[in-house]
Amino acid sequence: MQRLVDLSVLVENSPSEPLKMQTERLDHIQGAKQFCHEVETRNSAKQPTDPRRLYPDDFPDAAFITLDTVTLPTHMGTHIDAPIHYGPECEGKPARSVDELPLEWFFAPGVRLDLRHKAAGAFITVEDIQVALDATGHKLQPLDIVLIWTGTDKLWGKREYFSHAPGMSREATEWLTQQGIKVIGIDTYGFDRPFVTMLEDFWRTGDRGCLWPAHFYGRECEYIQIERLANLDQLPDTGFQVSCFPLKVKGLDASWVRAVAMVD
Repeated sequence: MQRLVDLSVLVENSPSEPLKMQTERLDHIQGAKQFCHEVETRNSAKQPTDPRRLYPDDFPDAAFITLDTVTLPTHMGTHIDAPIHYGPECEGKPARSVDELPLEWFFAPGVRLDLRHKAAGAFITVEDIQVALDATGHKLQPLDIVLIWTGTDKLWGKREYFSHAPGMSREATEWLTQQGIKVIGIDTYGFDRPFVTMLEDFWRTGDRGCLWPAHFYGRECEYIQIERLANLDQLPDTGFQVSCFPLKVKGLDASWVRAVAMVD
């Protein structure tokens, strides 16, 4: 048997999310009235003499089915970043959007790397990755999905979630991609260090390399990030599959995913 572990945070307006979503529901009662009106308007336009009508009372309890309209940034909740998010080109070619990516990247064996000892604002280095990988006893295979476990998801719902986390370095990201890894996930707000940390370092040093180094590496090598994972503490180091398929929406720079681990 397999045990399913939900690796996704709830998509919601939260102190942990500076971006906001909006929802509007056409409810059961109003939906019945509106649908009947649309049917009558359409029929009248086609056949003005058609006596047939549809009334709200024709539905059980005069209630139709609901319709929710959601305005939601692609980078809210647990999501993948597509190469076009990092820049207009990747590896010298037009960067791909979520609908253009191979499906096999998003259903593959997973390995969890324990980086919980890394301090807020610190870089996760190549050595950190290698030591954590050695501790699992796992040898990376191309297309393995690597999950970076920092424990930051325990701050979800608090403002500190946005600012109190380590982040991947360019070098660590490059090392993983050189092993044939295409999808790297992390349980923090963003893949790089927190925004405020990067900006303070840039203003202090003038070094532009402080700004989103892991993201911008995605202009040189095609790889995918999963941001805002959760519940990595419920996983073993190895012995599970990860499913994190993006929605097939044309041209998007990111996509919401319901990331799930299937543990043997």
